[in-house]
Amino acid sequence: MSENVGQVTRQRYEEIVSGDRQLVAQMGRAMFTIGDHAVEIEPMRPQGGSTSHSDELFGVYASLQIYADDIGLSLSTVLNYRFTSHRWPAGRRREGVSHKVHSILASVQDDAERFKAIDDPPVDDVTGTRRWTTNLAKKHVGRRPDRPGTVQEKVERVHDLAADEEVAVEVTRDVLRRPQVAARLMEDTAVRQAVNDAQRPEHRAEAMQSLVKDDAAAARMASDVLRRPEVAARVAADDRARHMVNRAQADRSRQQAEAFRRTSPVGPSVRRIERTEEFVDLLGAFHRFVREASRAVPKMRDREWSGDEREVLLSNIARTRATLDWMETAVSTGRVDMDEELARILRGE
Repeated sequence: MSENVGQVTRQRYEEIVSGDRQLVAQMGRAMFTIGDHAVEIEPMRPQGGSTSHSDELFGVYASLQIYADDIGLSLSTVLNYRFTSHRWPAGRRREGVSHKVHSILASVQDDAERFKAIDDPPVDDVTGTRRWTTNLAKKHVGRRPDRPGTVQEKVERVHDLAADEEVAVEVTRDVLRRPQVAARLMEDTAVRQAVNDAQRPEHRAEAMQSLVKDDAAAARMASDVLRRPEVAARVAADDRARHMVNRAQADRSRQQAEAFRRTSPVGPSVRRIERTEEFVDLLGAFHRFVREASRAVPKMRDREWSGDEREVLLSNIARTRATLDWMETAVSTGRVDMDEELARILRGE
């Protein structure tokens, strides 16, 4: 236990509490006395009866308002003291229990239950002793305590404070900035669904982009959504997306082929066959070029070309010559890289 309570020592604090308990007891007796006097002036009347409700209220309120004004209290205070005194006859009042606790417990309708409760105080979680406090009294009668103790009581208090939507938005924004809180909330399916439903399309796209920064997560997400025909059709309509998919398919095919050549027992034979196929393909390309050129060139006898036609033909002859030079270098040296000038010619620039 701390030596100090606030700015005073424990000993001084106990002296203050001891004296103030006597003051509270004196105040309680005074409140009961005022309540007794109010009951004497206007006794509590039974429910129902021949007197109309409005006439009864008018008479009670009028006389008790005069009494309240004369002693310097509000009418509501006098009415509360009066009701408490009525519910707690002199022989049922307990020393050491404040008038406020008596007032709260006065709402218990059954007399026997009420009188039993005052003699059976609950355990105070703060001190570990049995005693009545205003918080414990409010809990006993089903009212929300001033100082919430349990998680549920704190939640109810937050709900009260966040009844206004603007307040609720600010509170939610603040607590969701706490990573552990946000993580626990996202474990709740209903909460997660509500958040998703509330998002606008641009917010959902932003959230997905944030979630798929990890390549594995991105691949899983893309695999899932592309199984939906409508989504796949819209993605395929995007030229860049379609190009990237085709490129990925080609890369995957190449990787699978390379892995097969590397790991399969028949890999060396396959590589020899592929090299043979490449050789045959090249020879076929040369033969086709020579054959087509042999057919086309004789037809050019005495042919007059326009300026544009001559320019196009000469440009393509230059491209062909550059390509043949490139192929000759590749065959002679095994090098297939090209300089910028060659690349520019092959692009037709």
